[in-house]
Amino acid sequence: MALPANRWVCLSDLNNYFKKQDLLGGLTELEKLQLRKNVGILNYTGEGGQSQALEITYSALHDLYVGNSLIVGARYIITDYQTIYSSNIVNGSGKKVTWGIAGSENPSPIYRLVVIANTNNRLDSRVLILADEAKDWVVEYDISQEILEDGLKTKGKITYLKDSNGNSAFYDFKNIKFRRTAIELIASNLTINNNYIDLYTFSDIENSIAIDNSNHEITKYNVLEMDCWNNIFLGDTYNNIVENLCRNNTFIRGCHDTVLKWNSYNNLFNENVCYTSGSIYNKTIAIGNTAFSMSISKTIQKVNEVTLVSYLDPITYAYQIIIL
Repeated sequence: MALPANRWVCLSDLNNYFKKQDLLGGLTELEKLQLRKNVGILNYTGEGGQSQALEITYSALHDLYVGNSLIVGARYIITDYQTIYSSNIVNGSGKKVTWGIAGSENPSPIYRLVVIANTNNRLDSRVLILADEAKDWVVEYDISQEILEDGLKTKGKITYLKDSNGNSAFYDFKNIKFRRTAIELIASNLTINNNYIDLYTFSDIENSIAIDNSNHEITKYNVLEMDCWNNIFLGDTYNNIVENLCRNNTFIRGCHDTVLKWNSYNNLFNENVCYTSGSIYNKTIAIGNTAFSMSISKTIQKVNEVTLVSYLDPITYAYQIIIL
């Protein structure tokens, strides 16, 4: 008798399906792993007796990595990964303070990372984070250990992350924070309880506490290119490109449909920025300055060391120039 078409599929059926390599032709091992994860059978025995993923600490896996002792094709689960990094503040010795590690001002959560050994001393850069919120993320990881300025060590690092809202950066923007002092924000009319506040790349502030805003529906399709660091976006943030080497920029009241060009740095925007393209540095845009908030396309230019914002007036059809 034929089985009903809508028969419930059990995990055993799915496990058997994954053993049929011809049915999964064209998928990479990471894609197969993602598919297994989505249907709840991460650990399985594959064709040819492949063993389930091996749970291991970062330290133990790093020892295998430097000792050329990884098992080719094996899947490992790093059980204690944390994003550990140099913050943008320094200690009494002038060295950058390490955050992310347990006991620091801003400890990172512990993630379980699934990695695949391509050779006996190389891991596939693409990894999976075993967390519900991360199921649709694209993540790349480098197992190499760094010794930071104050002597503490990393557990490798996330080198690229793209989330389910289309936000992406070449670092772990979900956990890395950057400090802004009350003095830096004095022109912004922000209320903070202390002399500083530590913010995520995409932040909101509730009761003087920073929260990660990257999962919000209005924070989407923001691309931070290589070597971008210490950039903060508050408010509605969408459809932006931040080009290489942009750093130390703070957007207080939202930013959208904007291209911050190469090597823009040390800027504080106290009004909304939209439909703007260009490179800018060492500028504070005060509250009430609408140079960047007009809903028309604008270009930033530098002429004889003077920063200009130009746009085509939609009424007069004449080009207008604002000197910053």
